[in-house]
Amino acid sequence: MLLIIFLPALCRGQAEGGSISIEQCMELARGNYPQIRQLDLIDEAAGYDISSVMKTWLPHLNISGKATYQSDVVEMPFDIPGFTFNLPHDQYSLVGEISQTIWDGGTTRSQKEVYSTTAEVQKKQVEVSVYSINDRVAKIYLGILLIDSQIRQNDILAESLERNAGQVQARIDNGTAYRTDLDMIRVKMLDCGQQKDGLLSDREAYVKMLEKLTGISIEGRELTIPDDGYTAGGPVSRPELLLYNAQLQQNEARLRQLDSKISPKFSLSIQGGIGRPGLNILKNSFQPYYTAGVKMSWDIGALYTRKSEKRKLDTQMRTIESDRETFIFNTDLNATQMQSAIDKARRQLDRDKEIISL
Repeated sequence: MLLIIFLPALCRGQAEGGSISIEQCMELARGNYPQIRQLDLIDEAAGYDISSVMKTWLPHLNISGKATYQSDVVEMPFDIPGFTFNLPHDQYSLVGEISQTIWDGGTTRSQKEVYSTTAEVQKKQVEVSVYSINDRVAKIYLGILLIDSQIRQNDILAESLERNAGQVQARIDNGTAYRTDLDMIRVKMLDCGQQKDGLLSDREAYVKMLEKLTGISIEGRELTIPDDGYTAGGPVSRPELLLYNAQLQQNEARLRQLDSKISPKFSLSIQGGIGRPGLNILKNSFQPYYTAGVKMSWDIGALYTRKSEKRKLDTQMRTIESDRETFIFNTDLNATQMQSAIDKARRQLDRDKEIISL
């Protein structure tokens, strides 16, 4: 705890080059982290999916043709004087159809919601992964501050040893001390120098790691000391909770999608073509024709699996709720443990200040 006393003086001595806080380092590390680019890629991919599903409302053109030979055709069971009916065995047709959806039972809307919520879940997963970078930045940042305080303490020790060496040398000159006493001090001075070299090497490595994370130069900057008013208690605010909420919204969208699957769908259809025979099969010649009308389609096969799919989604939602409650419980437990450690450190620091003042 005595090391913390030297932090303010040390940091004031590093003012050259400007200052930077731990929060700024975390923000820089977030922007510099390669995985953060996935957020834009997820939005881009979701935009393509939503754009594709919205195209179901555009008119659809379908062109088909066929040529067939039939072993038997319709024949008149009796002869009509002055009228011949000869349907050919070889028949041809070329048809173009334009269809326009006028009601899809909410399929497009529900699919759009599924794509949007899925993209949101993916983004929150990235946020959870990126959030872990804060812990690495904090450890390195505070590690540099601790090393700086140790270097300052080492310098104070070196100055003290220098003074002691001078005093012992004076005693040796007066015949009141032995040469071995001076040698012992010099050994300690060498140890002190070795420790400082090791601390400087560690600091250089820590600075390089912090520069790699933040993408900027840290050397020469003042690392400001974090606020001492931190409290580990209070409401939990973590990206994991946003991820759980996004997963619940995704399941709700999938549940609405089940409703759209059992809804009937209506579309406007216009067909135009040419064939032999045409709509009038009594004419044995190529004839143009067209048809227009409203189509309805209703796939009731989704009813067979609807119940099991709803139960599956319900199970997933209850699992997410359980995971969220477990996460909050564990986080609160860790926060309680951290708060106890913080309170203990503050009490020790207060005692250290009293000892130093005495």
